[in-house]
Amino acid sequence: MKVAALTLLMTLLIPSTVLARQGSEIFFANKTWKIDILTETLQVRGGVTGEEQDMLLSGPQRQHMRVAGLKFSEREAHWEYPDRHLSVSMRLEPDALVVDFRSQVPGEFTWPILVPQSDLRAYILPIGQGSFIPVHDAAWGSYLSKLGGLSTTEGLSLPLWGLQDSKHTYTYLLTNPFNNEFAFHVESGCLAAALTHSFTRIEMEKRFGFRISLGPLSPVEPARQYRQWLRKTGQFVTLKDKFRQTPNAAKLLGAAHIYLWGDGVSSKMLDSLRATGFDRLWLGSPGWKGLRDNPRAIQKAKAFGYLIGPYDSYDSVHSPDAKPDDTWETAQFDRKLFNVGAIELANGAKKSGFQQKGYYASEKAVEPYVKERVDRLMKEFNCNSWFIDCDAAGEFYDDFSATHPATQEEEMRARLRRMSWIRDVHQLVIGSEGGAAYSAGTIHFAHGIMCSVFGWSDPVLKAKTSKYFLGAYYPDDGPSVFFKPVPLAPEYYHVLFDPRFRLPLYETVFHDSVVVTNHWTLPSLKFSDQVVERALMEQLYNVPPLYHLNSHEFSKRKAWMKAQYAFFSPLHRLVGLLPMTDFAWLTIDHAVQRTVFGNAVEIIANFRPETYTYAGRQVPGHSAFSLVRSTGKVSAFTPKLN
Repeated sequence: MKVAALTLLMTLLIPSTVLARQGSEIFFANKTWKIDILTETLQVRGGVTGEEQDMLLSGPQRQHMRVAGLKFSEREAHWEYPDRHLSVSMRLEPDALVVDFRSQVPGEFTWPILVPQSDLRAYILPIGQGSFIPVHDAAWGSYLSKLGGLSTTEGLSLPLWGLQDSKHTYTYLLTNPFNNEFAFHVESGCLAAALTHSFTRIEMEKRFGFRISLGPLSPVEPARQYRQWLRKTGQFVTLKDKFRQTPNAAKLLGAAHIYLWGDGVSSKMLDSLRATGFDRLWLGSPGWKGLRDNPRAIQKAKAFGYLIGPYDSYDSVHSPDAKPDDTWETAQFDRKLFNVGAIELANGAKKSGFQQKGYYASEKAVEPYVKERVDRLMKEFNCNSWFIDCDAAGEFYDDFSATHPATQEEEMRARLRRMSWIRDVHQLVIGSEGGAAYSAGTIHFAHGIMCSVFGWSDPVLKAKTSKYFLGAYYPDDGPSVFFKPVPLAPEYYHVLFDPRFRLPLYETVFHDSVVVTNHWTLPSLKFSDQVVERALMEQLYNVPPLYHLNSHEFSKRKAWMKAQYAFFSPLHRLVGLLPMTDFAWLTIDHAVQRTVFGNAVEIIANFRPETYTYAGRQVPGHSAFSLVRSTGKVSAFTPKLN
């Protein structure tokens, strides 16, 4: 194209951004990269200035669209699609292409459309901690296609994804993470995807968009870009800042996380934990009764320097008339909230609650009940921590109720507001499920990033006759769903557990902001054939393990827990306030990996069975190794099953 060639020549001579137009085609370029836009189809190409190769940042729409009102300046172009009641602007900044869509009416729009390309190598997705997904990997293609679309608040822990070719990483950062579905399919043996945004009638401003940036060839580059953007925009909150506001939160450094069952909430159990060498722990109780009946244990836990608190939730509201085995205590409020406090869908129906019981509660309607409950429970058991289910998990619904309407963003802000209130008024160390990026500035810890819930309705995991049955929610003092080790169903290993495809995207952004671990339904020892690899991954990412214990379970697991704690706890106290500054695969098969924290401490994990030599030191198979650069101090962790 003559216009592109002329503009490129101008860019090489002039340091500022330039823009040129030829018919429906627009061309941006600066010293960093070049952008080619076909306005009639919204196809966008991008590449490094001076290089011939480029990447299709979005394929074309299925049909051409009528363009009107095209305006442009040196750095920005703006136009409208009158037949779609949609306006678009694209602006080239020194380090990013900023794309913005605005609609005048409710509806849906799909962009970008990510199609197979000859040089496209992999997707980088923040599923849990993060995943590296080769585009021609059949298992990944099948898994993602069957998911039916990811919510970008619930399905992705960070509001972004990345694409890699042979030389560069392209980061897509969502400027509006709500009401999006990111869907995948396989096309000609290659993974393809598209994002569809829904403009709803209750939104005052119907808008979504992206910051698309070009970076070096690193599997964690999208996370680095996001961290830089958070810091630049003043949205990043460090653990140091949080510790100043809530001093007890400093006790999270080096602490393993444990849910106590049955006789676990007792002075005897606490004495056993302390005597075994656990000087820092987060202790949770799945029910209120254990804490209510054992006030001396709570006081002893705090005297030992532990954090201890209840499980709480404001996600569902159940009928006061529900049978005891058909409800749970956190979903019981009063008849008024049950009658008028449910989220309402666009068709006027109330949104059925978790497991189809009761309803999902409106965050606005439930807000007055938070203060009453927390104040009351704190008088009953004066804890120093609080765990709230769901609030950081990213599952949002637009509420079309006439009495408490709310967008997904408003629902999110209400959740953050209640967690902040609990944290600040009662000086409690606050945690929640998941730990999605929107919550990172508010919470201290999260359960679910290292291993998130999967296969919720899969009969292979739910059928009692299956060898992979996760277990039942009984007996009360040690439910098998939490305590019983089972082998992992093979179809989940490749996509969710295989170290070759896992990435510390979340840790790269938030290691020095939020302490994360596994979901409580999938504790560190749950899968009998994955215990070693999961322990190595926890050590590599410098995140705590999570266990479920009563006295009997502790007697069986004590030696393993002590060994893992001996390696993790001192390191986490040393680097828990430092960012993860680097991640690398040290072998071509991705089986040996390295993380670096604050450019001060290296941790190596060898997932191979054979020994690996690093910096002149031997790292045995299935081991972790740490090196403090300033002192040369070395520590090793070789997990051994009982």
